[in-house]
Amino acid sequence: MSDLYFERLKKLQKEFKEIKSKLKSNRSFKPHQQAVFDFVIQSKKSAEFIVNDYTIIIYVGNDGIGFKHILLRHYCSGCDGEVTARDILNIGNVIKNDIELEAKKGRVKFIQSKNGKKYTVILKKREDKRLIFNFFSS
Repeated sequence: MSDLYFERLKKLQKEFKEIKSKLKSNRSFKPHQQAVFDFVIQSKKSAEFIVNDYTIIIYVGNDGIGFKHILLRHYCSGCDGEVTARDILNIGNVIKNDIELEAKKGRVKFIQSKNGKKYTVILKKREDKRLIFNFFSS
């Protein structure tokens, strides 16, 4: 994997730790946020979480799809479809919002408009309401 990926992963890990440290003592992450947090902090190869009866699976992937694509293409200042650490932590909220559109090649697209930004998540359909994370941008 590229040095740029690991550089951005380290930056994201640092930002995630800062976000968690600022949570009030009586607050914790939602299950989908905790799954993404653990995936990033522990540098896992994959993670699963449930949103709206879907099992969402996220893999590291490569330059074209998955988490590696998100970091290399969209997790940078001023880049196309820029996303922040908080956006990545809240990926599940876009799916939870439940505005689902059909997408090409057996994929499903979820969108959410928030604070003047339009977030798009594209997932590849699998059996039994399992969706593999493919793309995320703002």
